[in-house]
Amino acid sequence: MEPLQTKSVKKARHFVVIHSHRHGVTTGLVIGEKGQKQPTPAEAIKLLQLEFEPAREEFVEVTEVAPVLLTKPRRHRKMAGGQRARLIAQWARRLYDMTASWQGPIGMQLAYLFAAMARGSHVALNRQSALVRLLRQEAVPASDPIWRYIRIEE
Repeated sequence: MEPLQTKSVKKARHFVVIHSHRHGVTTGLVIGEKGQKQPTPAEAIKLLQLEFEPAREEFVEVTEVAPVLLTKPRRHRKMAGGQRARLIAQWARRLYDMTASWQGPIGMQLAYLFAAMARGSHVALNRQSALVRLLRQEAVPASDPIWRYIRIEE
């Protein structure tokens, strides 16, 4: 399975990857195009760059799920699918550099954010969410395109 490279995604498939290990559970999200097969656990490990050690009784499970957005989608027609895909890739690298890990609440919030960005909608987060706090801590300006995909709710 190759990383998603497309101008626009009309019908995406969402796969949740659950990696159980001695420190707990790590979750990830793989988004594929309609008609694309479900990734195998080995493909998911490679795509998500998981540190997998089968000798430690770890396992990886891949399940297809329907996307869950916290509020009604809000379309951003100004950005085409390819632009949104590049924005997702840019922010994935930038956020990983900031955190060095996507474990815990930040990982789940990023999974929903990246899915919303791919669809051109948004995700609703409160001011105290891990992602909003991180973006503010890093002084991400309000004019940055990432904020188009986040609706802050009380």
